[in-house]
Amino acid sequence: MAATELTPYPWPEGSVIPVLMPYQQYPWNNDPHIAAEVLRLKEAHGLTYAVETGTCLGSTALWLSEHFPHVATFEIHEPFYDIAVRRFLSLGKSNIVAERLNSVDGLRIYANVIGPDERALYWLDAHWQDTCPLLDELEVIAQRGPAPVIVIHDMMVPGTDFGYDSMPDGRPFNLELIRHHLDAIYGEAKWWFNYPKEVAGAKRGWISIEPC
Repeated sequence: MAATELTPYPWPEGSVIPVLMPYQQYPWNNDPHIAAEVLRLKEAHGLTYAVETGTCLGSTALWLSEHFPHVATFEIHEPFYDIAVRRFLSLGKSNIVAERLNSVDGLRIYANVIGPDERALYWLDAHWQDTCPLLDELEVIAQRGPAPVIVIHDMMVPGTDFGYDSMPDGRPFNLELIRHHLDAIYGEAKWWFNYPKEVAGAKRGWISIEPC
């Protein structure tokens, strides 16, 4: 699928916005290749819910709200959460549920909101100070069916120099780190994955996982 053009979302009038990263006014850190992959996954699997961990300032949640009927997003850092919520309200985004929760608790609570026959996209992009939540997030997702679609940001993409994160103990965000969690979610040999061939904007790696 061709890259999807992205545009920045405005800040609430009168807000003081911290400078956290390049492209923070854009969804997906201004990487249209992620956006295109999410739209492909939505169409292929009939996704109606989008669940985001790590709201930050709300740019990606705003984009999701334009493409999914229902969006849930979780942010534990109160100043970021407050900016994001003001942004959602100022733009009239009534289909976003934003909670000031850590990502694991948010996923656990929201699992009871999604209907048993609904299919969800999980966009995992939570950041942290001491404890990385990624593996705990996947454990929570494994407790709920039907099989979801997952996109994880900041993943190592073999053979590239795309940016990626590491666990506190130094293990990189790579497929081997999450493989047994994916087996628990989907069943062995019942999932496949996709890496980007190119990235843009912040130039971070990612992976998408879907049932087969």
